[in-house]
Amino acid sequence: MGHFFAVGSVSETDPQLPADYVSTLSLPYWYQLPALREEDMVRQFAYMIDGFEEEDDFVLDLDMFVYRDIVETEEPILIDEEHAHGLYILAEKGPFRFFKTQQTAPATMCFTVRGPDGKQLISAAMLRFFSSLMRRIAEGQVRFLREFCDTIMLCQDDPALGFVIEMAERDSSTGLTGAQIFRETESVFPAGAIPAYHYCEDWRSLRNDEEHLLWDTKTKIVHIDVVRYPPEIDEEQAERMNRFMERGGGLALGVLPNVDDGYSRPVIETLTENLHRVLALLGNRGVDISLLATNAMISTQCGLSRATPELVRQIHARSVEFPIAFERAVKRTT
Repeated sequence: MGHFFAVGSVSETDPQLPADYVSTLSLPYWYQLPALREEDMVRQFAYMIDGFEEEDDFVLDLDMFVYRDIVETEEPILIDEEHAHGLYILAEKGPFRFFKTQQTAPATMCFTVRGPDGKQLISAAMLRFFSSLMRRIAEGQVRFLREFCDTIMLCQDDPALGFVIEMAERDSSTGLTGAQIFRETESVFPAGAIPAYHYCEDWRSLRNDEEHLLWDTKTKIVHIDVVRYPPEIDEEQAERMNRFMERGGGLALGVLPNVDDGYSRPVIETLTENLHRVLALLGNRGVDISLLATNAMISTQCGLSRATPELVRQIHARSVEFPIAFERAVKRTT
């Protein structure tokens, strides 16, 4: 373990440039370029909805016919090349034994897209709409990737989940609960792909009554930012993490900064220092390091869209050394 799990976004502006350094990774992935207008994490999926206005703010004027067409049809949807350059470029670089792809989760789509009145589309009906849309897109991705990938991992990016849950708890008129939001999110995962989930806010507090929304679900790989949100957890959450790994779940530890200012030392030195600190914290809080040793990957805190292209390339180039650094850190901890 200890291989590089990339979040997805890079800061390049030429779609061709990342192909060589991404395609040679142990886990290649669909790299996204937010610097290109068409590859914004919302626009690249919402553009296909009739009534979506993308010139300024993300506004959706949705009529009932479009709603029914999205919700009542199960035909997979494939994103076009203009909104997913890397996906199509890498198709020419395959085949790949393993491949990671990603897409925005329905709760974040609800939070980011607004109606004509300027209000966020946070309701049970709109969550169902975006869940249906993203489920069909996920099916389209998997169908496309099967042509050149053996094992596919599909990760849902959900930066706004915490805000949506807070709004739902404050306003009962939304008709939503945290558990319902996460059930809809899980319904997006297609058969034939390993389900993964990326939440870049405070992962430690994602609870819903007695359930923890990360560790008590069917997701197989969870990405967490352990730099901004160090694993200062209680014994109960540590035990839930242990049970998650015992069921075959894996962690993608966001131990590397995702901006240049986060580095005062070279990449591998920074990784080693952060790993020692994070693993010691996890072990002291009750997480089984022997489980972690076989169920963890290395990642950045979040995507690399705000890093310089030089840092992006350096992280990818040095990622071949991540498993050795991880193994050494585990031995030092145990």
